[in-house]
Amino acid sequence: MNRNLLEIENLRKYFPMTAGVFRRKVGEVKAVERVSLSIKQGETLGLVGESGCGKTTTGRLILRLIEPTAGKIFFEGKNIFELNSHDMRKLRREIQIIFQDPFSSLHPRMRVHDIIGEPIRFHRMMDSTQKINRRVDELLEVVGLSPAYRNRYPHEFSGGQRQRIGIARGLAVNPKFIVCDEPVSALDVSIQAQVLNLMEDLQEQFNLTYLFIAHDLSVVRHTSMRIAVMYLGNIVEIADSDELFERPMHPYSEALLSAVPIPDPTVERRQILLEGDVPSPANPPSGCHFHPRCKYAVDRCRSEIPPLRAMKKGIEGHQAACHRADELELQSGKPLEVV
Repeated sequence: MNRNLLEIENLRKYFPMTAGVFRRKVGEVKAVERVSLSIKQGETLGLVGESGCGKTTTGRLILRLIEPTAGKIFFEGKNIFELNSHDMRKLRREIQIIFQDPFSSLHPRMRVHDIIGEPIRFHRMMDSTQKINRRVDELLEVVGLSPAYRNRYPHEFSGGQRQRIGIARGLAVNPKFIVCDEPVSALDVSIQAQVLNLMEDLQEQFNLTYLFIAHDLSVVRHTSMRIAVMYLGNIVEIADSDELFERPMHPYSEALLSAVPIPDPTVERRQILLEGDVPSPANPPSGCHFHPRCKYAVDRCRSEIPPLRAMKKGIEGHQAACHRADELELQSGKPLEVV
């Protein structure tokens, strides 16, 4: 895991707001702003944050399902936004996605063997139906389903089984990188652990790299080696998974972690309740976007955007975009204190 498989530099995505009969542009929704991060080969990077913070938009930009307003994404050293249609078709084999909703991501009128075999046929990986059928049977066994299910329709399966079919479809073209867009959030809790364990086994077996998008921090801690915390289109903290849970450096990360349930009734944790609502991405606050809800905010926070900077203490690679964290360095390793 020494080589960066994916690198994102200053990525931005603004969606136009229109009004009137002539759809005149009246503003912009700043869904993603100044996002920069890297993912090493074989790594799982968790991307967490509240709904609407830009997580899924970032994943769609990586897949180039939408075009960016600005910024670059390098996959194996190549800027994907500079690739032509022929090269993008080749890239589609390297980057796949597992969708959030297994109920709507599978075509209801296609049988399982057609759903899994479609990407194989599209990329012309095999030249005979017999070979494709054998490959489909292999993939079904890999994800824990019987090859006898190949002729069934999606409505004949449970939610967990449908997600396994979606995973098999993603693996069909032998990808290197998979965007996992909240792959277990629509599943029962009893099934989530099974799917997560399956994904970990597949990562080890096929040397996969994951971007794991989620809003459940307990799930992300179980699956991810590093975690990036996103707020209102910005990355506010990146750290090793255990490091983030033990030493959150950004007040937003601290608030998110305080809400994670602890399965021990003898342990008490003070939950941090954030004041107000998440600001609109169409009109984000000046300076640090989090300052209207932050009890540690000072005048500098209201006027100056904090850069994502490396912290001097803790594990190398821990970065936070907070003026207070940068100044105080959390000398005791405890959460910031109000002054």
